[in-house]
Amino acid sequence: MPLTEQGIDFLWELSLNNERPWFQAHREEYRRLVEAPFKELAEAVRARLDQRWPEESLSLRVSRIYRDARRLFGRGPYHDHLWFSLQRQGAERQGPMLWFEFGVEGSSHGAGFWNCTARQAELYRANIDRDPEGFAALVLGIPDREKSRLWGEEYKRPKGDRGELLNPWYNRKEPSVGYENYFGQGLFAQDLPERLAESFGGLMPMYRFFRKIYEESLKENSNFMNKL
Repeated sequence: MPLTEQGIDFLWELSLNNERPWFQAHREEYRRLVEAPFKELAEAVRARLDQRWPEESLSLRVSRIYRDARRLFGRGPYHDHLWFSLQRQGAERQGPMLWFEFGVEGSSHGAGFWNCTARQAELYRANIDRDPEGFAALVLGIPDREKSRLWGEEYKRPKGDRGELLNPWYNRKEPSVGYENYFGQGLFAQDLPERLAESFGGLMPMYRFFRKIYEESLKENSNFMNKL
């Protein structure tokens, strides 16, 4: 069951009627047009990545349509998009992950480092400093790099000057790289799971770099606790 334009149309309708009575009246439509095909896509992509990279032990998390009631800030109770993440088992909502988002603005996917702590950011920069040429090779090796974009808040005061190629990466708090509306009408094709898994595969070297930073920070914390 592929994603459909009708699913996006439903999310547009939801964004215009973002209230509980409307959603309750259209719940089955939501499940059929949006939730079921999205979960099917997420499971299919995870299965393909598990088959190709079983050593990554990726766990899957699929978002809910409901907003956090503590963070509505005057907005309706429902999102106008869904997303799923794939990351190392045992990590939740932090550290390196692969992600895909589908909603009223289309789709995006990539590899990023979520909720990066100050110490993890230091380790990230230290790893670039130790091998800037190796990191540059990772950046240059991103598939369809001219179509990619880099997300993440930039420091108001740059942490250093590592040249034109690396500066945008070096001076971000939570780097994330990926693509927006990458698949065009292919977003609604039956082969999207294969194409999305293949794209994630191209980003796997950067994901592994992020994971290395995360694991270094966990090791530091473990060593510190053992000394107490």
